[in-house]
Amino acid sequence: MTERGTTAETAEGPAPAPKQPVRRGKNVRGLRTRQELLDAALSCFSEYGYARTRISDIVFRAGVSQGNFYRHFESKTEIFLESLRPSLDELTLSTGRGKLGDGVDLDTMVALTTSYLTSYTRNRHILRVMREAAATSADDGFAELWLQQRGSYVERTARWLRRLHAQGRIAATDFDLLADVLGSTIEQTAYVHIGLPAEAPRPERVHELAAAVAGVWHRSLNVLEPPAAAEQA
Repeated sequence: MTERGTTAETAEGPAPAPKQPVRRGKNVRGLRTRQELLDAALSCFSEYGYARTRISDIVFRAGVSQGNFYRHFESKTEIFLESLRPSLDELTLSTGRGKLGDGVDLDTMVALTTSYLTSYTRNRHILRVMREAAATSADDGFAELWLQQRGSYVERTARWLRRLHAQGRIAATDFDLLADVLGSTIEQTAYVHIGLPAEAPRPERVHELAAAVAGVWHRSLNVLEPPAAAEQA
């Protein structure tokens, strides 16, 4: 349940955006206060989780009044979604359109997986909270948000697999299912090995995790390699 107002709506797209609140003050001071609230919210959600964070915690950390909070946001849900947005955008950009290209070489996969896991590491607290909120706060729309973000990643991967198939580089299979399974390997690895530990992993560990995940992807595609492509290699 939200503390005030209705559940924020999410927009369509790879990085869902929260519904924009009605803002009565757009001057420099108002924009600064709003950013201070977002910064405080990000800190509180990362430290306490979604359920245990209160609006009173956010306004105390931001150094503003409770009334000022409601000048900018309708509810705890809304500020959570908006404070989450930059992290989702960064994660999307790390695996954005065209980055996979047409290659299936292991080095490229390791580099791209490292980019994704590095972005996850920078935003690991709030991304962990989003996943956990999706599992425990069904009435607030977080499950839909998480599934939408995940679905966008899986869809991009499936398009890449179909492109490889059209070029004769891999054999036919259920590309949607394969993309879902491959996406699960990186998603679960990020959550368990980066999101959950008390300390962020060192870059060497991030690279080690990326190499392991990329190896699974690479071996999966090699199994699908058509005989003609294997002969040419």
